[in-house]
Amino acid sequence: MHAGGAAHLAMERWGAVWGQGVGLQGQTYAIPTMQGDVETIKPYVDDFIQFAKDNPDKLFLVTEIGCGIARFQPQDIAPLFKEAIPVNNIHLPERFWAVLGSS
Repeated sequence: MHAGGAAHLAMERWGAVWGQGVGLQGQTYAIPTMQGDVETIKPYVDDFIQFAKDNPDKLFLVTEIGCGIARFQPQDIAPLFKEAIPVNNIHLPERFWAVLGSS
């Protein structure tokens, strides 16, 4: 819904599309986080990582997805991005790196 947090900002500034909660839109890539628990987010993160691998010409600055109004913590979400560690065009937030570096 892009009702708040980074999703709302992405809609206002970088071309995210209202009601389109998955995939590339403008200069953003949507990963839904409000539909359930961490396990329901994982397939969307996996799809994003594959998309980034398939599009090495694009740079992805990942926000702390799910750590705002969805009320997850970095230690909940960061492990979903473990497969993104070697992907050069994905840049994760510092608090995700703090979790991933300790695992």
